[in-house]
Amino acid sequence: MSLATINTILNTAPIVIQGATRLIKLIRNQGEEERPEIPDTIEGIKQEVDRLHERLDTTNESNVEQIKLIEELAKQNESLAEQLKTTITQQNRMTIIAIVALVVASISLIIALQ
Repeated sequence: MSLATINTILNTAPIVIQGATRLIKLIRNQGEEERPEIPDTIEGIKQEVDRLHERLDTTNESNVEQIKLIEELAKQNESLAEQLKTTITQQNRMTIIAIVALVVASISLIIALQ
């Protein structure tokens, strides 16, 4: 890997870890609420419905946050993959140059020995 790729990985790693940690916390917090008792009055039922609407709104917001985090991680992965592709291309070029240099050196050595 090139120095630029390693540098990019090291610079983006904390962001990736932070995003993954936030995603895990959001997922864990969704299942922590206890089941409420069934209300006996119509007023209690209305309150329960209001509470359920609030929970649904919170869940929707949480889902949006999760989607944003996943998109951010996907963009970072795409960037890293592109840089890795560039690094591999550069490495292949260097390998070809080294092979050509080896062949030229071998031919020069053979000619010099004759």
